[in-house]
Amino acid sequence: MITLPHVMLRGFFKVILLATLLLLLSTPFAKANDNPDYVKAYYPTINQAELSIVEKDYAKALEYYEQAFNAVPTPFAKDIYNAAVCATLVNNEKAAFAYLDKLLLKGVSLPYLQRQQAFDTLRTSKQWEKFAKSYPKRRRQFKRKADLDVRADLDELYARDQYFRQAKGGLRVYGDTLRKIEASNVDALLKNIKKHGYPGENLIGVADTLEELPRFSVVIQRQNKLNNGHDFKEVLEQAVHEGQLTPHAAAYLIEQQEGRNLYKSKALVKVRCENPNDCKGKKKLKTIGRFLVEDLSKKEIKQVNELRSELGLENLSDYKKKVLYSLEDKRFKLGYSWSVANYYVPSREAAVVITKGYVVAE
Repeated sequence: MITLPHVMLRGFFKVILLATLLLLLSTPFAKANDNPDYVKAYYPTINQAELSIVEKDYAKALEYYEQAFNAVPTPFAKDIYNAAVCATLVNNEKAAFAYLDKLLLKGVSLPYLQRQQAFDTLRTSKQWEKFAKSYPKRRRQFKRKADLDVRADLDELYARDQYFRQAKGGLRVYGDTLRKIEASNVDALLKNIKKHGYPGENLIGVADTLEELPRFSVVIQRQNKLNNGHDFKEVLEQAVHEGQLTPHAAAYLIEQQEGRNLYKSKALVKVRCENPNDCKGKKKLKTIGRFLVEDLSKKEIKQVNELRSELGLENLSDYKKKVLYSLEDKRFKLGYSWSVANYYVPSREAAVVITKGYVVAE
């Protein structure tokens, strides 16, 4: 038996300790914490990336996206898409195709990506042909990873919700039947969530296109407080923290249930007259045909921003900036279908009533 000198043993253990320390320091955050709170680790950095896009600093935006993606196990498809656009604009072809590849694995279809003008320059490259050829393989990988049986079960809830609504007579004739279906759908969705967790992108992937909300979300939207519907707020908030649902989608669904624009998801309003001549008068209405925002006091803005912050949302001012920008630059996914409301009114009097409490957006 060989006995090592005491000094050599101490040196050996120092080497082992140093190697262990270096290994720990080199481990990415996503590996060190596989269950991060997205409200703290992800959404604030994504906000910085999106504000950089508004400032047209795409290189800086890409840096923020990479930082956010490294902080969590799985980023959202919308953010990956925007990162791909940024990479394209700064001529980082390698990064752009890497992000597009991740979108395929999320469930986004190649035909959808081919239709996006943001990637026109990529489609002329040799790498695009190689990327397109990889699509069948990536599609198979997506189908193996995503639980498409769960997605099908959830799509069935949507189909049930719509069947009698689309039938002749709709709600007027089948009101009682629809209420029973809505209650049954709530039970089915809650059981699904209890068994699998909230059905976010990680579980069921995304649709062929970048959907804002999966179709089963209609089950939640039907449950409003006015009709004593089931309150999904706690479920939605948990999903946001766990990275299964974007805070903007959650805020919209909560507002649908509450019947109030709590988070100001509807950021902008535009009012027009059905007949432009009907809105004419001796004094021109400054609010007609322009983007409007709610005229909030400083106290109200503070209260809204506190609510938004708790859910991982950017402040109201930043949100409005991004929504306005999205109306001009369609290459990025910065706004939502619910961000802007367009109203057509029958008369000048109606226009005055509906624009009360609003001011022209800066």
